[in-house]
Amino acid sequence: MDISYGHSSGEKVDIFPAAHPNAPVFFFIHGGYFRALDKRQYNYIAKPFVAAGCTVVLINYDLAPAVSVKDIIGQNIKAFKWVRENISRWNGNPGNIVLCGHSVGAFLVAKILEFDWEQEVRQSISGAALLSGLYDLSNMKQSYLNKSVRLSDDDVATLSPMFADTSGFPSVIVAVGEDETEEFVEQSQTYAKKLQASKSLDECLLLKSKNHYTVSRLLGNRNNALMKKILGMCAVN
Repeated sequence: MDISYGHSSGEKVDIFPAAHPNAPVFFFIHGGYFRALDKRQYNYIAKPFVAAGCTVVLINYDLAPAVSVKDIIGQNIKAFKWVRENISRWNGNPGNIVLCGHSVGAFLVAKILEFDWEQEVRQSISGAALLSGLYDLSNMKQSYLNKSVRLSDDDVATLSPMFADTSGFPSVIVAVGEDETEEFVEQSQTYAKKLQASKSLDECLLLKSKNHYTVSRLLGNRNNALMKKILGMCAVN
């Protein structure tokens, strides 16, 4: 636990290894509006994925206001690079990584997918699952949250996944709870249409009777449609 992928106090990962070598890697990024939460709150994710044959990696990063959103994006890209280079030590296959994020974690997964990777690295991403994501930072900039995250107009324009190129993305699942706010539902559905236009959308799921806080809990139980889709991306049952 708390394995460093960088030099700052927040640049840590928890790794839960599969029982056998060359296992698919499930790489999860938590949310918290760039300013809260911790990977330890998502340890429950590990058990069903490890039982299915995956190595699980939970990512931490430094939080606003100590760092900027741009810094947080850079840290998560660094974490992905580190995982590719080191995960075989924990029985993970660096050529078979599925990315997943919840809330701004989904935003951060999108930023990893946007990065200008070499083809070998891009091909190592088997798929991605974006849960209850935030893809347009415009309204965050106008909210009380901006006292912490300090977004500029330029940040909104250049960092929002909604305005970025999605060509070359792997297969992506977009999921959002039926009982989430209109903002989250609309952003998820609009971003899914963008992915569909670039032929990257696997499926857009509107999860019945789920809200922003219960969607991620689905990752703790294999017996639901979302988990079956994600495990299918990992090529395990």
